[in-house]
Amino acid sequence: MKTNFFGTRDVCTELLPLMKPQGRVVNVFSSVSLRALKSCRPELQQKFRNEAISEEELVGLMNKFVEDTRNGIHQKEGWPNAAYGVTKTGITVLSRIHARNLTEQRRGDKILLNACCPGWVRTDMAGPKATKSPIKGAETPVSLALLPLDAEGPHGQLVMEKKVKQW
Repeated sequence: MKTNFFGTRDVCTELLPLMKPQGRVVNVFSSVSLRALKSCRPELQQKFRNEAISEEELVGLMNKFVEDTRNGIHQKEGWPNAAYGVTKTGITVLSRIHARNLTEQRRGDKILLNACCPGWVRTDMAGPKATKSPIKGAETPVSLALLPLDAEGPHGQLVMEKKVKQW
């Protein structure tokens, strides 16, 4: 949680105000986040899917997951049994919040912010049986980072295999 969610949030908090017009921000999520979300009880799913969720509300949810897990009641409270998935769900929602804020506060700057999943990539974490090489795994994030300066989108989206996915 500290690295995946709060680390991403801290970096974005510091760097988004410094982003130049037509900049590109690519946060990395995982398809595991979609499975984790579906494993949450419906009330939690609604909170995560709420288009108007604030960053403070999201931080509250992430902290509640940590506290519920620490107390051994996370499953009883409707959370999945997958901390990694919850952190990546948090990054996905955070990306949507930050994109919405950029649209509201810096519309003319044409900054595009998205979250993408590189797929199952052969890394130390995924291991040698993963289906994608690091080069193939980099294709979607790099394509988002190099969107043309006049691009209107995608923005605030989840992207897998260079395609926007439904949240």
